[in-house]
Amino acid sequence: FVVYDLISRLHHRIANIWDIRAGRQMHKLLGHTQWIRSIRMSSDTLITGSDDWTARIWSVSRGTCDAVLACHAGPILCVEYSPLDKGIITGSTDGLVRFWENDEGGIKCVKNVTIHNAAIMSINAGEHWLGIGAADNSMSLFHRPQERLGSFSGAGSKMGGWQLYRTPQKTVAMVRCMSSDLERKRICSGGRNGILRLWDATINI
Repeated sequence: FVVYDLISRLHHRIANIWDIRAGRQMHKLLGHTQWIRSIRMSSDTLITGSDDWTARIWSVSRGTCDAVLACHAGPILCVEYSPLDKGIITGSTDGLVRFWENDEGGIKCVKNVTIHNAAIMSINAGEHWLGIGAADNSMSLFHRPQERLGSFSGAGSKMGGWQLYRTPQKTVAMVRCMSSDLERKRICSGGRNGILRLWDATINI
């Protein structure tokens, strides 16, 4: 049994996969041409976002790039994995949040949302709730009710079911990072002013 860890961004453009039990490097992931800004790993899938305006999907075990996502008009600052339907969410300096899913062996963008008028800094996804943090000092919450999950199969899109639910009050500094337990209605945000805020989402499902 091998435990993987990916924590480094050597030479800015290279991601490294490490076997932390053996203490050795397993793969060097080459492909990005600019800084790697975000990393998300789930099982054997790794997602990276870069200043080269692309996100890449990698196989952890093989160390290969399986797909390049290139629809943003700016650096991709955050990437997230949707655990329920295995979709991908990306956020960029272009202010767009894009939703991606598998389509006949490939990956396509099935939805893009413009909620914020500044760079998307943080994305945090649960099964039915999604939190977005942005450089315009605000956050937004998306919801995808459980009973609606099957209703998009005709259109071939589950990721398209995410809908804006609420935009909480603005903070006094850009929301650089966010972590949430949205199923329990709790959100923690970190701002550029060095202050952590704990929010009660007060969401009635």
